[in-house]
Amino acid sequence: MGDEPTSLSDLLRRCRPFSAASSLPSGYQNPNPNPNPHNQTHQPCSNPQNPNTPKILKPIRSKPLIGTLTLTTPSSSCLNSSCLKFTDHTATVCCDIINNFDLQIIGQRIKILAFNFIPVKPNCGYLEIIKWHLEFDPSDINNKPIDNKPNNFNGFYLNSVVPTYQHTIIPRCLLFGLLISVSPVTSVPCTVTKTGTKTLTGFVAEVTVCECELCSSKDPLTLPQGLTGIKDKDHIFTKSKIVYFCGDASVWYPVVSRMVGRTVSVSGMKKKMVFLGEGKSLMMYVTTEKAVIHLPMCTSKTAINGRNANTTNTLNVYTGSITATYMQGMVVELDQKVLVLLTDNQLSMPHGLRIGAIVTVRNFHIEDPKFTWTKVIIFGLCYKTSIRVNVFSPIESGCYQVLQSRSLLRKFIESLQFSARLWVLLVISSMRKKFAGVLSEMEILGSKHMEGLVQKYCSSCLPLSVFRFRHGVLSEYCLHDLCGCGKEIDYDAPKLVAPISNFISQCEDLFIKKLYDTNHKYSSIVCGGKSHEQSIRKIIKSEDMNIVLLGNLKISEYSGKLQLVDATGCIDVVIPDLPSVWSIKDIYEINEFSVVIEGFSRDLKHLELLDHEPFTCGNIFNHFRLSERKKINIYINCYMKDAKSINHILHPSVDMEENLKEFESGLFHLILLAHKFPIQQKFPGDYAVSNNSSFYAEVIILPWNLVLHNDVVMIDSSRDDKRCDLSFQHEFPCTVDFYGEKPSVNLGDLLYCTRAAKKVLLEFKSDSFWKFETLRIGGYYLIKHHHKGLVCTTKDFNKVSMDSKSHFWNVSFSADLAGPATARSIYLHLSVEHLSFLEIKLKELKQDFIKPTNSIKVTSASPPSGAFNVNLPTGNLLFVQGRVMAVHTSGQSRPLARAHPCIGHRVTTTSVCIHVLVDRNMVKIYSSLSEHSYPTGFGPGVKANFHRVLLTAEGGTLKLTPASVIEIESIIIDNNQCNNESDITSVTSVEGTTTSLLTGPTVLISEMARFSVHKKVRLHCKVISVYVLVMEKNSDSRVDFPFAGFIMDDGSSSCCCWTDTKTVLTLLGSREWSPHKRSRTSLHKAKRKKLEACGDTMSRLSDILNQNGRVVIKNNGSVSDSSCLDAVISVDSECVIKESDEQFLKGLILQVSSSNSWNVVGSVMDSEGLNQIVEELQRVDMMMKLPLVNIWASEVSYLDNLNEGRSILQELLKSE
Repeated sequence: MGDEPTSLSDLLRRCRPFSAASSLPSGYQNPNPNPNPHNQTHQPCSNPQNPNTPKILKPIRSKPLIGTLTLTTPSSSCLNSSCLKFTDHTATVCCDIINNFDLQIIGQRIKILAFNFIPVKPNCGYLEIIKWHLEFDPSDINNKPIDNKPNNFNGFYLNSVVPTYQHTIIPRCLLFGLLISVSPVTSVPCTVTKTGTKTLTGFVAEVTVCECELCSSKDPLTLPQGLTGIKDKDHIFTKSKIVYFCGDASVWYPVVSRMVGRTVSVSGMKKKMVFLGEGKSLMMYVTTEKAVIHLPMCTSKTAINGRNANTTNTLNVYTGSITATYMQGMVVELDQKVLVLLTDNQLSMPHGLRIGAIVTVRNFHIEDPKFTWTKVIIFGLCYKTSIRVNVFSPIESGCYQVLQSRSLLRKFIESLQFSARLWVLLVISSMRKKFAGVLSEMEILGSKHMEGLVQKYCSSCLPLSVFRFRHGVLSEYCLHDLCGCGKEIDYDAPKLVAPISNFISQCEDLFIKKLYDTNHKYSSIVCGGKSHEQSIRKIIKSEDMNIVLLGNLKISEYSGKLQLVDATGCIDVVIPDLPSVWSIKDIYEINEFSVVIEGFSRDLKHLELLDHEPFTCGNIFNHFRLSERKKINIYINCYMKDAKSINHILHPSVDMEENLKEFESGLFHLILLAHKFPIQQKFPGDYAVSNNSSFYAEVIILPWNLVLHNDVVMIDSSRDDKRCDLSFQHEFPCTVDFYGEKPSVNLGDLLYCTRAAKKVLLEFKSDSFWKFETLRIGGYYLIKHHHKGLVCTTKDFNKVSMDSKSHFWNVSFSADLAGPATARSIYLHLSVEHLSFLEIKLKELKQDFIKPTNSIKVTSASPPSGAFNVNLPTGNLLFVQGRVMAVHTSGQSRPLARAHPCIGHRVTTTSVCIHVLVDRNMVKIYSSLSEHSYPTGFGPGVKANFHRVLLTAEGGTLKLTPASVIEIESIIIDNNQCNNESDITSVTSVEGTTTSLLTGPTVLISEMARFSVHKKVRLHCKVISVYVLVMEKNSDSRVDFPFAGFIMDDGSSSCCCWTDTKTVLTLLGSREWSPHKRSRTSLHKAKRKKLEACGDTMSRLSDILNQNGRVVIKNNGSVSDSSCLDAVISVDSECVIKESDEQFLKGLILQVSSSNSWNVVGSVMDSEGLNQIVEELQRVDMMMKLPLVNIWASEVSYLDNLNEGRSILQELLKSE
């Protein structure tokens, strides 16, 4: 390395940060870029390929810099009043000095041997002086070194920065003591003249003095030289004095502020009573033209220095390393655990507050904001606080800049208590990231004359107790405790406004932590003789996270699902009460919600926790990158009644204003939504909502019109629009209530028209797809009549195109004066008689247009010619409503091409089996639809409506077709109810599901003989005894029942029912058990007790089989005897079964025989099946000697006598 230029102009021209020294050791290498030398073992190693690794200042060899250290007032180039200035013959820059700071250096030429240079902006820079010494003055005639001053050199005049000598000292009002604190430089009005008000610039300092005999003496012979010889430890500084450095003396602020914690000596002052405002004044020492600052202070060591904080009153001291800076320097992080708030505009801090520097903070307030989402300690700064740089940073980072912004938001922040200030700064950071590109910086932050979104939102969230009136620098410094600075307020901290990217990562992290805490517990379900793993679901309530979500509601172009979106990410959302009137331009605030997180254990084995918590203040301030783990499904469930639009803070929503204006008057048609055709992706990976996409809804135009009276509307056939028949038979007066952002009440008439109802197909283009998504099957809507008459004049089954300007208002009918105020709903209030008439007519129309589900036919399609010869299924279309108990794959998944742009899930087309509890009966619905065809939140624990489910004619199987639609009515958001196990209180077991229970004929056992073989029928019967039961362990170490026979009776006769393991588990009231499974801890107590009993039963059976091998239970007595007196239990092992185990098995048989009634679906066994039964009986030394009908039971479920009676009654009523 060669010598580099040494003039300031050359450094400024280079405009590059570096570290320079007049000499470098040979073989010099870059130091470790550890910003905190005190915690080196905790810092990561430098990785040059990592963009987040801090860069070290490039070391260069340089000739010494020679120039003068001066004191100047702040200028346009630097507004920081704490800066020292260094100048040479070419330029002037701000500087700081750390080692051996000597008062004699002021105004003298020095030689700088080592320094750091940080460019600030063009032609401006910052010099960190590390090593220096005084230089000879070339202009001195005697060529003496400057440091060889006369022995009587004493100090400097404060007003002129001129050196003083002993014979010039005037010891009047000399003050010698320990400098405790210094206020910022401030200007106050002092006199009023004809030309205006004159201001006085200055700062105040607190000095504690000693009251010993020598310090109290006024003898000029002993002062100040007598004090110079006395060591500081011989003084006790207790009495507080205030010194006001005013006028020209204010230029000494950079020097005095660096002396905090050291002894100072100032003379030549006057005592004056200074008015502080609001009728308060204080006696101070005020500097005069002859005031002198003396040298003894620079020989003393610091008296209150320390590494750790001393929490005595406000005199807290803390030394630490700067590990991060946020929000343009308004937040400084020390040692990765403390946040220092530099939010006061008046505070002047050194430029050296750079990442990696070691600093000492004095006179601050310690606060715990008590945030629930993260733990942090705040150092709140006041006008007594000072920060001194002890060690300059070796890292290439920007220097601290004084922010002179006096916007309304900055003043708002300064008026808050410290923890509230930090929360507002977090809101600022979040909103800037969330709405980047959506709102301008001025709309978010405001200006000097206009409040922005942040200030208005924060004002609505914060209580009045966190606001405090500011009294000015002098008052708050001198009357510190009286002004309430640093006083902690007991209040509930507001919720965190979380960016969606941080929110998703936090949910994933919490989910993985819970999995580790519960040791990856999971459950499975047996269906079709196979075990299927069930997804693990965890639910987190918003009150547990204490956060609020802000964003726009939009429909994903890729999946076609409703999402909450901001600039950082998106998340699927389920809103059961989503109104038909909402705006994609509105910003919604969601305070109450539940987060549902699901995943399969096989996908979660290798997931690891994040290195950093997503909700830490640092990750909120910085750009947080969404993690790459995408095998976890996350969505939120909320209600619009718990959400609100915050657009009114900025400006009213244009969409909502037009919507309300359109609903103020006019004629509206009443329609009924009969069906919505689901989104179809033409090819794998295609966007669900593209520019050329169309979506269709089947509606019924009802013969009812609504007329609102704010406008005169002529309702007769003479109007210009001849195509629409507006004549009516009945006119019902009504009141229309609109509940929304601006509730309104209107008067109108509901007209029963003469025209007939008709069915129409509505087409929605991509720009109006969000309106299509809000429509619910079976809902009533109002649509405004237009002169073009596209809706009311179209013929039956014609298509009508809807655009983005077409509005749908969801409407409900009520006889009350006021209906429930749900989110943006419309209620039509009619009289009781008129409402009854309306309900009867609407019911008749539904029966005419929406036929009974068991008679809706699907015509058989002819197989197409060519290579694609496919036989399409035929059957009836049904409507199924119930609670989803389990969902599992029934075949191989076929992954599609692309990944979701927001959550990264792979789109798959999978053969799925859905178990649905319908009126206490379990049914299976099969589906081969793509993953995007299922609504957000679909899975176990939801109450869902399945529209147009195909019941195949050949096999009685329920299937979802491309025309089928699933709508979610509600989602269980309670972890105690949301579980992967079966709901024992509703149905005995998921394994007993059936589809034929809805279609198979119910017969008596005495009638079974006349039915053909393999004809499935339904029996209502009870188990009266066990005939034979064989138990063993299968290859998976699970309890298996390869051969089982039960005696069933329904009162008319008895039969022998043969079945498999799945049905035996149902009859035993148990489920499959393995040593790797345990009951979920999130069940209700009542359910838990039953599950524990079932788990104990299977666990006991497993232990018995481990000890004895195969176990056979045979009933050698009467088939109607359920007492088990003649039951014989044999084992394969040579030893005899334990008596306790034998009693347990007999008790199990008794339990089965005394259980409830059952729905049994089965068929009479053929000769081949009977021969197999005979062979199995012979293996266990039994014979087929029972004169009973033998049936094979394929499905068994619990019989609900009440629901069964209702079903029979309905069948009888239909037959009439």
